[in-house]
Amino acid sequence: MLKLYGDLHIHSIVSDGALHPSEIVKISRLKSINVISITDHNTFLGSVVASKYVDKKSQVLIYGAEVKTYLGEVLLLCPHTIKISYDLSTLVDICKENNCLLVPSHPYDILRLGIRWGINLKIWDAIEIFNSSSDPISNTITYILARDLNIPLLANSDAHVGELIGSAFNIIYTNGFTVDDILESVRVGNTIPVMRYSLLGSIHRFSWSLKRIVYGLRKHNLMYNSVSLV
Repeated sequence: MLKLYGDLHIHSIVSDGALHPSEIVKISRLKSINVISITDHNTFLGSVVASKYVDKKSQVLIYGAEVKTYLGEVLLLCPHTIKISYDLSTLVDICKENNCLLVPSHPYDILRLGIRWGINLKIWDAIEIFNSSSDPISNTITYILARDLNIPLLANSDAHVGELIGSAFNIIYTNGFTVDDILESVRVGNTIPVMRYSLLGSIHRFSWSLKRIVYGLRKHNLMYNSVSLV
């Protein structure tokens, strides 16, 4: 059985992150994170671009997106890109049809749109119970409320800057080095969430957030497309 290290919630310049997908692939490899998912907001484009740079012998890329539904934000972790719906019930069906994992991200985050009570719905494949970019109170509440739900638990960085990549991650035990193998391992709970904060990473993320506000980098990021990213 293989022992892998996965950070399944990372943002690139496709949405509000600071890094090109190729940089995320490189930094993850240097940090021995061999399973990654670039989960930009409402799009798989970050993962699509990253797929051009992943060394398939040493890293596995899970196609990902963070989608804002009417109930809150959720992660889609898939073997390939799928049609995105903002209707949660429709999204559940699409994920089942395409062997995707549906995971509520930072459910009880104070500042961001989490699922909150929705973690009790019987539709999730796993729950993100620790997010390096969330405050300790939110993470603690999520852990306490989710630990007895008999569902796999995940820890992710939600990195928007390189210093945060791999700050929290998951040890994944799997029988094979493919996306489907890893998704199945997460689905059956062959994972151990490693819950850590990074002071340096948090400082860099705060700095990046200020730059986006001051210089309007949010709009700059959204100008990127599949041509300029390649």
